[in-house]
Amino acid sequence: MPTVDVSSTPLTPSARLRAALRLTRWMAAHGSAAAHVVVSFRTAEPMAYFAGGMPLTAYGDGMDEDRRARWASVVCHVHPDRDHAYRAELAEEVREALGLDADTAHLTVRFEPTQPDRVFYLESGSMTSGGPPPAGRSQEKGSRYAHH
Repeated sequence: MPTVDVSSTPLTPSARLRAALRLTRWMAAHGSAAAHVVVSFRTAEPMAYFAGGMPLTAYGDGMDEDRRARWASVVCHVHPDRDHAYRAELAEEVREALGLDADTAHLTVRFEPTQPDRVFYLESGSMTSGGPPPAGRSQEKGSRYAHH
């Protein structure tokens, strides 16, 4: 179950929806089950994110009409077998999905490899993981990245 956790300046609901759909489609095109892709957004509190000792969240964040992201800190949890090229392409996709450009924005994208058997999710009324199925249960067919 690949996840993308975005902490950023305030984004409108429509900007969050566009970014989530774009990232889900990208991951699905690269072998993940679209239904298992999770994208979450958190708006940072004022004076909560610093780079080089300088605050990127000012006291006035969220008070103006400019609702494009000006900075973001993103953590992607992906299958440990995903290679550098995949991670680099996904990082670029995150940048584009959030509309951040190199001249005015700050962006970090960190990857956390996550073993499928360490992620549990609710399916048909019980918790299951992407690890080996218990005896007597069939495993989902498909890509080796079906969950990630």
